[in-house]
Amino acid sequence: MKLSFLLFAVCLGMLSCRTEDPLPESKEESFFNLNVGNKWVYKTYINPDFTNPQSTSTFSGRIDSVSIVSIVNIQGLTFAKQRTKINFQNSNLNGNVNYQYLRVNAKGHLVSYPALDNIQVTETGGHVLHPGQDFTYTFNNPISDGQGAPVIGNVLYKLQNEAVVNVEGNNYNVFPYKGEFTPVTTANGLLPKTQDISYKKGVGLVKEICHSVYSKSFFETRLVSATIIK
Repeated sequence: MKLSFLLFAVCLGMLSCRTEDPLPESKEESFFNLNVGNKWVYKTYINPDFTNPQSTSTFSGRIDSVSIVSIVNIQGLTFAKQRTKINFQNSNLNGNVNYQYLRVNAKGHLVSYPALDNIQVTETGGHVLHPGQDFTYTFNNPISDGQGAPVIGNVLYKLQNEAVVNVEGNNYNVFPYKGEFTPVTTANGLLPKTQDISYKKGVGLVKEICHSVYSKSFFETRLVSATIIK
């Protein structure tokens, strides 16, 4: 499941964006498992310099426990209610519990809503967290310092070919959904960098890399354990 592991105020990502998928010709087989009782545990690591291959990632102290707690029907559409509890000692985030609502749309994309109260939900609405196995899907996300501020770059997201990654000593076959950040020519000092949101079919999020906009540092979210209900 896609989580929000942003520890700094300015970080590349898609958190403020919402997408509308065009209606597909037919529904694809679901790539995602949203069964009640599914549980995932993640650790977040920090690396100070993505440009240095020798730079070491260190554990930030943050552990997120994620679970699907119920299935709800809103406006004729079915959603899985996902709960995230944060364990982050000596942080104001410690003990926080967050919820989001997930569904797989007719095109096989995992989409989310932060809440369902007073929100119009549609088959094509919601925020696309991962496109499943849809290699035709792309998403361009302009990045700025805030509402009304000039755009400092764009992140173009596109699904990559299946790959094997090693996470916490385990090998996973994943489909990385990568976002290439390209700064505008007037944004002096900003570097191109790549977001990485890697899902394993039937399991969920295995690894996520989120870069800081202005520095060379990045956060890496790693799957520690999972309990999957078939």
